[in-house]
Amino acid sequence: SNEAPEMPEQELSLQKDREYLDVLRKDIPADVKKDNDDLAFILKLFEDKKKKPNIIRRKFDEAIRRVRSKKTKEFKKQRKTFNKSEKKEKKEFLKSLKTARNESVDKKMDKDELKEFYDEQKSQRKEFFADQKDRRKDFESEMKSRRKDFDSYIKDKRKQFDDLYRSFKKEQREIKKQEKEAKRRQRQNGYRKPQKAQISPQHQQYIEDFNKIPKKRGLPLQPSKEE
Repeated sequence: SNEAPEMPEQELSLQKDREYLDVLRKDIPADVKKDNDDLAFILKLFEDKKKKPNIIRRKFDEAIRRVRSKKTKEFKKQRKTFNKSEKKEKKEFLKSLKTARNESVDKKMDKDELKEFYDEQKSQRKEFFADQKDRRKDFESEMKSRRKDFDSYIKDKRKQFDDLYRSFKKEQREIKKQEKEAKRRQRQNGYRKPQKAQISPQHQQYIEDFNKIPKKRGLPLQPSKEE
């Protein structure tokens, strides 16, 4: 049959819960959603209470390195794109000035017109490069701000991890302490000397009366050979 197998009632309920949560997540701002996802990743590292702490820290550090590497590549790409765009605009601008100068030769302008033309070009150059300088300044400022925000983000995640890491190690020490105490009690119970059987007062009296009987030589229960 090509029909999908019917889901158990519990699994179907879980699926509906996940779908409902997905709908709720749509209304969560992207930065908050990312923080929640990052925290969930950190918490997941501590799920196994028997995992060695140094392994957990190594996994976290590896994840941080991957995030840093990805962000560094992103910053480099943005800088490369900006530099390329800046260089292209400069090239096209200077080309447009040169074209205008070549056209001015054909127009055979007089001295005053020529001076006005070059003054205009000088003004255009000054305005263009001032504009490029401002845009470069804005770009560098934006990059610096984003880098600072990213460093703060990493610092915050490290703090979250370190807080959980300390709690995790404390919890592990407590678990080991409890296990050690349980084994100690088990050993004590295992090697405890067996207690003497409790004798009732009546039986104790029987034993005492038996011990009071005078000890005499016993009579043989079978005839001697001489008989």
